[in-house]
Amino acid sequence: MIHLHRPLLVLFVVAMLQPVDSTFAAGAERDRVLEGARKEGRLVLYAGMDTDEATLITNEFSKKYPFIKSEIFRSSGEKIQARFLVEHRANTHTADVFQASIIQVYQLKNLKLLARYVSEEAAGYRDGFKDPQGYWTALYQIPYVIGYNTQRVAPRDTPASYEDLLNPKWKSWIALETEEYQWFYHWMQILGRDKGLDFMKKFAGQNLQMRAGHTLLAQLVAAGEVALATVVYSNRVERMKASGAPIDWVRFKGPTITAINAIAIPEKAPHANTAKLFVDFTLSKEGQNLLRGLRRIPARPDVLPDPPTLTQGLQLYPARPEGMIENYNNTVARFNFNEIFNRAK
Repeated sequence: MIHLHRPLLVLFVVAMLQPVDSTFAAGAERDRVLEGARKEGRLVLYAGMDTDEATLITNEFSKKYPFIKSEIFRSSGEKIQARFLVEHRANTHTADVFQASIIQVYQLKNLKLLARYVSEEAAGYRDGFKDPQGYWTALYQIPYVIGYNTQRVAPRDTPASYEDLLNPKWKSWIALETEEYQWFYHWMQILGRDKGLDFMKKFAGQNLQMRAGHTLLAQLVAAGEVALATVVYSNRVERMKASGAPIDWVRFKGPTITAINAIAIPEKAPHANTAKLFVDFTLSKEGQNLLRGLRRIPARPDVLPDPPTLTQGLQLYPARPEGMIENYNNTVARFNFNEIFNRAK
């Protein structure tokens, strides 16, 4: 047994009662990261967002940290993931930050190719919009909503839910994306297996117009070639409305399946300190307001989109990829061939 003399005992007890100075710890860590970034002086961003968006954000980041030079490789999420994997197999590590759909980000996490980094900004994000293990955080979100042509659908006939799309009057007038796997999987999860399969089979009986691409779906609705699209992006519809297109979207009370675009740091990022600064920047109010100005829907709940109605009043249901990725082949098979959508003739 260890015996403490009274003066030492008093000092020991007082020290134990003192609060831990977490501010100092966080500040010291940030100083270390900042000093490391000064030495690195470079950021390479693998971006799935549009080039002009990525350029604006990296330019603003460079204004904040002028000692850092940024480079961007921009393509679709699938293509930046493919390039990343080719480089990894060649033991070439270029990307400092990986930004894409949660599908690609989650797949890299499963392959153990991401670094764990819990940004100081992550506390401002809701559960479901950040990885509980700290490997990714949502950058922006994409609520999946029903789009409709305001000239073909009278206000009294606007569908209030997906179930309303089963009305016979909509037969042959509903469009669905040819690979709408996320919506399919998550709506099945929400309804439950039996009820979900029943709904999907009845829905497929509506003689759906299967088209590739959500931009095309919104354009078809606006042109009146279809009356409704099962899944469109609400922020895109708002932009089209602002230009005078006869299109709007449904705000229903049930869960609104919400796709996630995430940001993460590769496990072997060559400029890891700079990557941490960039992730902090994009997740901060400052970074999220940049996305708002780009008409994206920020993932951070205290930064409202433009207009705020894009999320206000919606029960956002984060389309987390865990179950869908593990059951991906089964999900695709059900969607395409199990007497549902895109079924073989």
